[in-house]
Amino acid sequence: MTAQQLIEVDLAFNAMAQREGTGKAFIAFAADAPVLIRPGSMPLLGRSAFVEAFSQVTGSALSWEPLTAEIAASQDLGYTFGRYRIREGGETKAHGVYVSIWKKQADGSWKFVLDGGGTTPQEVTLP
Repeated sequence: MTAQQLIEVDLAFNAMAQREGTGKAFIAFAADAPVLIRPGSMPLLGRSAFVEAFSQVTGSALSWEPLTAEIAASQDLGYTFGRYRIREGGETKAHGVYVSIWKKQADGSWKFVLDGGGTTPQEVTLP
């Protein structure tokens, strides 16, 4: 697994969100015991809380793009860092950054074990 391949996993995650809705994508790409951290909110801890929260999310106002990634030498853990946008009615309402920690699963797929992010005053680009 290379960093570019992990970026492709994150891109597939976003593509599913755009096709089938953010809720379905977050449930599909989450590991068995995911953690979701958002500013000003209690974290979502564990699969049942995660499924309960994201089963209620419809649409795809959220879109994201990984900017960089790294894979551990063990080849079973990595992260992606990127930027996101929230749109309403075709207009960007907010943007920010995120980091997702990914873990290789027993079946060879990659699922995120931790996801967190926050808003930024302007869109972030890499130097």
